[in-house]
Amino acid sequence: MIKLAPARRAADTKESPDTRMVGVVVGVDETAGCEPALEYAFEQARLGQLMLHAVHAWQEPEQACAPYELEALGALKREFTAGRIDIWRPKYPEITVVADVRLGHPVDVLVEASVGADLLVVGAHGKTAHTATLGSVSGGVLYRASCPVVVVRCRKEGRDND
Repeated sequence: MIKLAPARRAADTKESPDTRMVGVVVGVDETAGCEPALEYAFEQARLGQLMLHAVHAWQEPEQACAPYELEALGALKREFTAGRIDIWRPKYPEITVVADVRLGHPVDVLVEASVGADLLVVGAHGKTAHTATLGSVSGGVLYRASCPVVVVRCRKEGRDND
């Protein structure tokens, strides 16, 4: 069981709104497993009156490509991330969301983004044979993050989201 430290509200910080703590960081990926994590992160940001920092990490393709192709791929990743966030904006219009798309390994990028955050939320796909096993990203950030971590399991047909 993971216990969470109480979250700091933006109003509790002495910094100006532009320099306050990150708030809630959520990992955004290209799977359906990401949606429950996004929902949980938006709700935690709402409850704690915190900003939401949506982070999408991507890696260079294994096959070599030209720099302009990497720029185009990065633009697609930014567009994708914005689309994932926009799905939740109507339900949480009061939440300030910062989209952050970075080139790098997801664990490294999320651990870096967790510095100064109140909470890091990641999804778990449940692709392993054992339902209690964490994936490589959720397991990696759990041990290295600078803040409390919540792993939100993906919902599956015929099973409660335990």
